[in-house]
Amino acid sequence: MNSSAFSLLLFTLSLILFSHAPMATLGISLYESLCEEAKQDKGRCLEILTSDPRIVGAKNNLELCKLVLELGLKKGTEAQNLLKGEMKTNPSPAIKQCATTLYDGVVGSFKSSLGELKQDSLTANYDAKVAGDGPTTCDVAMANAKITNPSISALNKEILLISELAFLATEKLP
Repeated sequence: MNSSAFSLLLFTLSLILFSHAPMATLGISLYESLCEEAKQDKGRCLEILTSDPRIVGAKNNLELCKLVLELGLKKGTEAQNLLKGEMKTNPSPAIKQCATTLYDGVVGSFKSSLGELKQDSLTANYDAKVAGDGPTTCDVAMANAKITNPSISALNKEILLISELAFLATEKLP
C-alpha cells in the first residue's frame, strides 16, 4: 500500500472514530447534549436536569433515560398532589379532571416508559411522549373553564418539558 493510500485510510478511520466518540469526551455531558436538543427550552432544561446530581453524572444514554423518567414520575406525582390540594379549594370540573384523569395518565405514562426501557425502547419512547398529553389537555381544560392559575400553568409547562426531554432521550436507545 503506498503512503498516500495509507494516509487516506488513516484519515478516514480517524474521522469515523471521532464521529462515534461519546459526547463526554468532546466536553459535552449527556444531559447538556439533551438540553441542546430542547432548543428554545435549553435554559429551563439545564435548570431542571441539574437539580438532580444523578442526572448530571449519567454515564450512558440508558442511565440518562432512566433518571429523566424517574424525575418525570416524581414531578408528575408532585403536580398531581398539588392539583388534588387545589381541588379542595376550587372544586371546578376542570381542576378535578386535571388532578385525576389527566395526571393519572401522566404518572402512568412515565411509569410505563420506565418499565419498558430495557425491553422495548420504541414503546418507552412513545410512553414518554404521551406523558405530555396530560399537561397539554389540562391547560386546555383550564382555559375553557376560564380559570387562570399561574402555579398550575407552570406545573403543566414543566411536566410537558420533562416529557419532551424523556422522549428525546429515549429516542437515542437502540
